[in-house]
Amino acid sequence: MTATEDDYKSVIFSGCSIDYKGISICNLANTNPRMVSGNEYQVWSDKHNHYAIYKNIDEAVREFMKLLKRK
Repeated sequence: MTATEDDYKSVIFSGCSIDYKGISICNLANTNPRMVSGNEYQVWSDKHNHYAIYKNIDEAVREFMKLLKRK
């Protein structure tokens, strides 16, 4: 079974981060609340030379899933 966008969002909303195959996503408000105001979602991958912060969870999860599909 493949995880859906809602599955990933559920993990992020519960306060966890996801790190899979060198691609990560987290809510910065959970990892470092003093650095951000509100929710900001970080997606990064050294493997794909990608680093971005999103205000919208949907955009962040879509980018995370897109990176997972890249080789």
